[in-house]
Amino acid sequence: MANKASTVIRAAGSAVTRELDRLRKEVKDLTLRLEREIKARKLDVRLAAEGKKAREQLTKQIKALREQGRKLASELKSTLGDAAKRKRALNEARSKITDLRAKLARQTGELKRKSEELRKLATESAHRAAEIMRGDGQPATEPAPTEPTAPPEHSEPGVKNSSTDEPNQI
Repeated sequence: MANKASTVIRAAGSAVTRELDRLRKEVKDLTLRLEREIKARKLDVRLAAEGKKAREQLTKQIKALREQGRKLASELKSTLGDAAKRKRALNEARSKITDLRAKLARQTGELKRKSEELRKLATESAHRAAEIMRGDGQPATEPAPTEPTAPPEHSEPGVKNSSTDEPNQI
């Protein structure tokens, strides 16, 4: 009977050991999942901060360009006196405005492209985080990079897109 009791105690001890091993493995798996989620969240925060910084910088540049355009228009009106001077200055101003509009269009396109890229990255990151939370543990495959889009054409009436076209009437 003592032998039987000893066998029961060993079996119980073996069951406890197996249960402890299983629990240790589960704790290790959960710890790894948590670490992955922390890394994914840090990446999300960093991407959002970089996107916000880039967007703010482009916004400042756009505002500066607009203010520069206003100043040029104001200077044009106040400094021109005679017809020849007026015509020459008007042509120069139109050229500058065309250049500024082109630059504004490029920067606006770049802002849109970066915003779209940030949206895609955030979506991918959210999907990865969701997969990690589900416990797949497999990293999501990266989608093929998209080709950059051409800057949008002006849709304003009377705006010419080429410097060889007739100048706009202002």
